[in-house]
Amino acid sequence: MMLLYSVVSGNSDFINMGLAGIFLGAIVLTIKGQEYVKRSTLSLTLRAYHESLRRIVEDLELEGNALYIPPYENLPKGGLFIPLRKDFDIDPGRFGEDIVFLTNVGSERQMGLLLRSPGLELLEKFEEHLEGEITSVGEVESASSSVLKALNLAKGVYIEESEEGFEIYVEPQDIAFCRRNISSCNQLACPICSSILLALAKGSKQIIESEEFSITGKRIRIKARKLGGVREWM
Repeated sequence: MMLLYSVVSGNSDFINMGLAGIFLGAIVLTIKGQEYVKRSTLSLTLRAYHESLRRIVEDLELEGNALYIPPYENLPKGGLFIPLRKDFDIDPGRFGEDIVFLTNVGSERQMGLLLRSPGLELLEKFEEHLEGEITSVGEVESASSSVLKALNLAKGVYIEESEEGFEIYVEPQDIAFCRRNISSCNQLACPICSSILLALAKGSKQIIESEEFSITGKRIRIKARKLGGVREWM
């Protein structure tokens, strides 16, 4: 209810609290482990998060892929921006922690939905594991693999970097959840994949576009494109 109210009211604090509340519930269940909580319960919790955000994106008729924003002055913890149009333009100078619906811009191509990334809490766990902030792509692979294994969320993470972007392979514990939702993951990745993409944005200091999600055997394959640093878009 909090999430739905926040969409109507446009209150960014309530929107982020609503999403965080759903996700933190899932994390609490995960940390307890299979000894106490069935994996189906975790799947249902993540499904509630995914369905809530999917309805918002559909109602707003957003077309663009999700953009993961690295931390900078306006967004100290980074963020997630879903552009209104596929041929988007962005103006990070207009982003802010108190902004959700970006409409007061010079062009329709700069409009969209700006949210706190649902992967932020896991990113913080990655950095706890490293005992410091993520500063490189190599750290993303090692930390995400270790933490997601420890939380029983994924069996492993493998990242290939090129000049243009990344190919990320994630072997989740619950591939059935991924099969049901893979068609919308380029806009609405679950907290597991979102955390990796947000970490890559931070580690590479670039805006990352999640171009394509697919399933290869028991692994999720993500194609992500580097879009340059925040300053390059200002």
